[in-house]
Amino acid sequence: MNPTTSVTVRREILVQAPRARAFTTFIDMTAWWPLATHTLGKAPARASVIEPHAGGRWYGVDADGDEHGIGRVLAYEPPARLLLSWEVSHDFKPDPSVQTEVEVTFSEDSPTTTRVVLEHRGIEAYGAHAEEMRETFESGGGWGLLLDLFAAHAAK
Repeated sequence: MNPTTSVTVRREILVQAPRARAFTTFIDMTAWWPLATHTLGKAPARASVIEPHAGGRWYGVDADGDEHGIGRVLAYEPPARLLLSWEVSHDFKPDPSVQTEVEVTFSEDSPTTTRVVLEHRGIEAYGAHAEEMRETFESGGGWGLLLDLFAAHAAK
């Protein structure tokens, strides 16, 4: 893979919820994130937290109360846009030296539905592991699954 080539995973979903509710539901990750399977800690996860402001942290909390950094909030623009850094190694451990971005946009499709687009950009930062990570993020357990879980929770 050419190191100057940008590698992006893009997923889009129509959520049966008004735009503001879709945005706040996404931010409340603990309610819909699959904590049993998508965790960075050794102990089971009990929370996935996005601090709701630019400069805030994105982190997981395990059953022992230990925090595990996932990234940072780069832009917080409710109810339209959320930009997060993803600072996780190819073996899913916190690693601030890995700098990729997850941008989530929310646009009104109708008063009761929201189009949500998620782009995970900069995957080339994984170097030799970039293709493996692209495949992981595009896999059945990747961003598509996560957006499906989010949309189901937002529609309640």
